[in-house]
Amino acid sequence: MATPGRSCPVAYRYRPEDLAGPVAFATSTLYVVGGLYGNTRALDAVLARAAEEPSPPEIVFNGDFHYLDVEPDRFAAIEAGVHDHHATLGNVEYALTAPDDTVGCGCDYPSYVADDVVTNSNLVVARLRGSAGPTAARERLAALPRHLTVDVGGHRVGVVHGDPESLAGWRLALEAVDPPDHSARTATGFAGTATTPETVVDWCRRADVTTLCCTHTGLPYIQDHVAGGRRYVVANNGCAGLPNFRGRRFGVMTRICADPRPPADGLYGVAVDGLRVDAVPVRYDHDRWHDDLLRAWPPGSPGHAGYAARVDRGTWLTVEHAARGDVVLGPAAPT
Repeated sequence: MATPGRSCPVAYRYRPEDLAGPVAFATSTLYVVGGLYGNTRALDAVLARAAEEPSPPEIVFNGDFHYLDVEPDRFAAIEAGVHDHHATLGNVEYALTAPDDTVGCGCDYPSYVADDVVTNSNLVVARLRGSAGPTAARERLAALPRHLTVDVGGHRVGVVHGDPESLAGWRLALEAVDPPDHSARTATGFAGTATTPETVVDWCRRADVTTLCCTHTGLPYIQDHVAGGRRYVVANNGCAGLPNFRGRRFGVMTRICADPRPPADGLYGVAVDGLRVDAVPVRYDHDRWHDDLLRAWPPGSPGHAGYAARVDRGTWLTVEHAARGDVVLGPAAPT
C-alpha cells in the first residue's frame, strides 16, 4: 500500500498528448525555474537576471516554488513574485491544496529514496500547510495547470514538473535515464526501470515538442537525443533555490532562447535548429538564505535535517556530469 510521500494520486496522471495542443504563449526567451523551495533570495536573483536580458524573457515557475517558506511573510513574498509570471503545479503546491493530507509531501518518492527523506519531507509540508494563507491563495494554487507548452522562437517547448506522464514522475531523473550515469545510480541507490532514449523521443513526438523541461528530482542535467534526423532535448534544472553541484552555492534554472549563441553565464548547453538551451546559475545571496533557513528550520527540525548540508556544501554532482550527449560546457562552467 502506498504511504504518504510515496503515493501517486490519480490527479497526477496525464499523457504526453496533453502537451500537443495550442501553445500557452510565445516568446523569444524563456526561463524555466523549478524547485525554488521558498527561497526568496533565489526569486530575487531570477528576476534580477531577467532584467538584464536584451528583451524581457517570459518566466515559468514549474512547481515546488513553495516548500521551506513556512514563515507567512516569506510564503506571501513567493506567492506575489511567482504569480506575476507563469506557473505550473508542483507536488508541493498540489499537497497544499489537496482535500486531505494523505498524500504527505506528494513527492511520489521511488523505493530507492530513503525512508527518512520521505518522513522529513512529509513533516515539512505538514508545517507548511499552516502558512498557506487564506482560501484565495489556495484556490489560486489549485487552479494552476499541470503542464504548459510554449512557443520559443517558433519551436514548441514542453514544460512539466515531473515527467510527461505524471506530475511527480521520476522517469526523467538523472539516475533514471539511459545511457546510465553510474555515478548517479551509485549515489542515489537507483533501483528501477531505466528510461531509454527511445522512450524520451516517443514522449516528445507524442507531445509535439522538440524540447522538454522538467525539475522535481533534484539533480540537473541537459541531454540531447537524435532520431529520424531530428534532435530532441531534455533539460532538468534540478533546483533553483538550492545548490546543485559539489562545493557550489548557487541554484540552476533553464534558459531557452531563439538566439543560438551561448549566454555568458552558461554552465552547459546545446543549440538545436537555432534554439539555444542552457543551464544558467541562480546566484542568490547564500548567507542571507542560510540565515533564513536557520531561523525557520533550526537544528533538529525536519527542514534542517533534509537541507542544511546541501545548502552549505551542495551535492555530489559535478557540472561535467550534468552535460550529457552532445551538450557542451559553457563559458561559466567551473574549472
